[in-house]
Amino acid sequence: MPRPEQLRPLTAASNIRAGIALTLDWIGIAALFTVAMIFPNPWVWAVCFFGMARQQLALAILMHDGSHRRLFKTPAWNDRLCQFFCAAPLFFSMYSYQKLHLKHHRDPLAPDDPDLSLIGGYPIPWTSFARKLLRDASGLSYYKFIRYFIHMARQSPGTQRPTTKPEREVGPVELKAQAGGSKLSLPAIAASIILVNMVLWAVLFALGHGWFFLFLWVLPAITFLQVLLRIRGIAEHAGYVQGPDQRLNARTVINPIQTFIFAPHHVNFHIEHHAYPAVPFYNLPKLHKLMKDEGLLPDSNVYHGYGQVLAELIS
Repeated sequence: MPRPEQLRPLTAASNIRAGIALTLDWIGIAALFTVAMIFPNPWVWAVCFFGMARQQLALAILMHDGSHRRLFKTPAWNDRLCQFFCAAPLFFSMYSYQKLHLKHHRDPLAPDDPDLSLIGGYPIPWTSFARKLLRDASGLSYYKFIRYFIHMARQSPGTQRPTTKPEREVGPVELKAQAGGSKLSLPAIAASIILVNMVLWAVLFALGHGWFFLFLWVLPAITFLQVLLRIRGIAEHAGYVQGPDQRLNARTVINPIQTFIFAPHHVNFHIEHHAYPAVPFYNLPKLHKLMKDEGLLPDSNVYHGYGQVLAELIS
């Protein structure tokens, strides 16, 4: 196993690197809106539509790092910046996501894993997968996801299935610290969602393209973003089973072009992330090299493209 002195520098959060990543994501969003305004062409708008879903995925991945308290150094600033600039634009609460995501980390693919509705049941036939993608692209999956997400987030520990291990017995120790600390109030979270999206709409309206808020922001989020989330999600865990060694029920995908689209901010290094969730996204490539040098990466779980993953999971 890597020595503490090898891991310690990899777990250090950097406000500068997180700030640059978040700024670049929003510059990309502004650029897509600008291109759509300058070139009022349906083909250009289509490219911007799909590009916007990818940028929204990037924000969602930064929200993921924020839920681990690894985006910014100070927990209070981590939570506020993550909520206002990553979660709120996507009509989300970071804390609701955090509650379910850390539960997923404690015992992936367990009967009560909140992600099981997305990653369970594979392999499946192409016809079933096509129906899933159609539901994603039509917005039906978004509606079902929000309803399911609210239901799961409201569940109390007493409603867990009896087969579930107590949280103190499973998962990396650092997950307990990542879930602690003071949190924003529910009114503050609701206000962040309303305020951020009202500002975005107001800016577009002032520029004479208020309808872009619906067409190039809301619609990509409830349609093509769901397609990207599904492909990324099943590539991370689908087809595996619950087990004590989380390196064996996760995948790492190495393909710079494909991961830029489906797994921004190095979330494609998923074996590494589950083994050491305290490592921020920008240090995952270094962690990958360290684990590879130490012989800690199962070769059969390292893939070189999403086509390779889908070929195994869909028949």
